[in-house]
Amino acid sequence: MPKISVIVPVYNVEKYLDQCVKSILTQTLSDFEVLLINDASTDGSLSLARAYEKDPRVRVLDKPHGGLGDTRNYGANLALGKYLLFVDSDDWLEEDMFRSLFAAAEESRADMVVFNFVRENLVDGDRRVCALPVNYPELGDEISGKMLEELVGPDPDDGAWRRTEMLGCAWRRMYLREWFVENKITYGDERKIMLEDLPASIQAHCAARRVLLVGGAYYHYRYNPDSLSTRYRPHKMEMLAGCFSEVKEILSGYGLYDQLEERHRAWLVRMAAHSALVNCFCPANPAGFAERWREVRGILKNRLLREAAASDYLKSGSRADRLILGILRSRLTPAVYLFYRLYTRALFRNSAKK
Repeated sequence: MPKISVIVPVYNVEKYLDQCVKSILTQTLSDFEVLLINDASTDGSLSLARAYEKDPRVRVLDKPHGGLGDTRNYGANLALGKYLLFVDSDDWLEEDMFRSLFAAAEESRADMVVFNFVRENLVDGDRRVCALPVNYPELGDEISGKMLEELVGPDPDDGAWRRTEMLGCAWRRMYLREWFVENKITYGDERKIMLEDLPASIQAHCAARRVLLVGGAYYHYRYNPDSLSTRYRPHKMEMLAGCFSEVKEILSGYGLYDQLEERHRAWLVRMAAHSALVNCFCPANPAGFAERWREVRGILKNRLLREAAASDYLKSGSRADRLILGILRSRLTPAVYLFYRLYTRALFRNSAKK
């Protein structure tokens, strides 16, 4: 049995795949397997992946297109290692990642190890370590509960946890594979919901007996600032509401929803609705005034959002929290339309200056 199985979904990444795979194959811990899973790429990604099969640790699998979540699930079901890691094919790793995480997991007997990452903005030449506001290493019920809270929804105050990034990503954790499979942890369909890895991460934290947080920033996440303004997501509110409903079902199944309901509702207001309204006024949205008006009105009519906005949880939050809550509670399409049109214009103008 390999010590670690590394699942790498591959879809139209011929530009980045070589850097990713080389960072895996040059790890200082050599006892692992790599599953390069082609998700019906239309570029040269599959041919590039096949070239690595000369390394006996590499398996290349080809499957019909199903999206990122489906590809991760496919790989997890075929993995053989003691531990399970997911790596996105446009990212890369520090060479001591596997050795460090394996040693930490074995010593602590952890079901799951959470680690930090480096955000690499190669467009602007900016890089920074993204860490959690804890004293590393952390192990125990208290930190496990705190992680679950932060995944479900924001703190009511404007503390350090509010500035954490990518907390729910699949690639930020290493899992004990047998435990992962026994608990039936699976990733959602990105064609139906957004943030398809968030429900899976929340389920993992609900099920875990021992969660270890380590301080190493082993993972290099490729951040593309251009995608913020060049990509418009149709039906974003509906897809985020789908994520909300999946998380609610998971928490209810573990008997945790009552204690986390207010946080979860705050997530729908502060994260989902706010993001969906910014998306409506994204420069890449080809819609005109009438279509955007209907989209704003549709978001405001969303039943789940109306229920969530009735909560006072965010009234004790930051000034931005209170402003967004007040705007959404008004349910006045003209006011919300004007606010987000001006807000988004300023947001993208400021982003262009950086």
